[in-house]
Amino acid sequence: MKKLLLLLFFVIGLIKVSACKCVTKTLAENYLAADVVGVIKIIKVYDENHEQRTHKADIEFEKIYKGEIFKTLNIRGLIGNPSSGACETNVKVGEEYLILLNKYNNSYGISSCSPKYHMNTKKERKNLKALEKTFAYIDKNKFRFIGLEFTTGYDKLQTGDKSALSNIKNFSPKQPFAIYKITINNQQKVEKISPITIFGNKDEEIEKIMKNNMEIDVPLFTKSSTNEYLILLLYLKDNMNTKYGEIINSEW
Repeated sequence: MKKLLLLLFFVIGLIKVSACKCVTKTLAENYLAADVVGVIKIIKVYDENHEQRTHKADIEFEKIYKGEIFKTLNIRGLIGNPSSGACETNVKVGEEYLILLNKYNNSYGISSCSPKYHMNTKKERKNLKALEKTFAYIDKNKFRFIGLEFTTGYDKLQTGDKSALSNIKNFSPKQPFAIYKITINNQQKVEKISPITIFGNKDEEIEKIMKNNMEIDVPLFTKSSTNEYLILLLYLKDNMNTKYGEIINSEW
């Protein structure tokens, strides 16, 4: 019995050690912190190292929003055989990703925890234009965000395949993004909204939905001591005909 208990504790310990836990941040926070941001295409995967469980990928940039272009990406994991428990990832030739990365030891690498978004540039042209304008605004106005942290929220009253924000009728924004400073209460609901920049259409309706429906995700290691945060909403028009695809959303 004693040996059985020891074995059980050992197995549980292994499970805990092998579990991959990622600390995720918002698109805006990752953009502000990143050395390089762009859309890449995987050209070649090679140079598998079984001992270190890594390989490399040759890439080409289809869009560059921040930083300088590079050609080789280090990938954590074996080709076609990543271990999710070790935070490994897999990429395939021809795939496209939005990456928001920091340089480490004079190179760039990704794991399953790295800020990256799998995408299709042919199907998401309007979304990419929205992203470009959003990043340009954040760059130009980053001094306005000092001391505050971007977070996300979700529609806790949602019942169908789209949130109340995405179900707004006849929405025709003047710009494809909006940023709000919000104050939340102890139930993580929005109490106060101070617009920083708005869509320019249906803005009162949007703020009403945010107050009535939205529950805010408080960052795990928050910098805020006042319950004040920033929310970035994106207009993702290419998601209009995609089931469960959000058209107005606080994430990409």
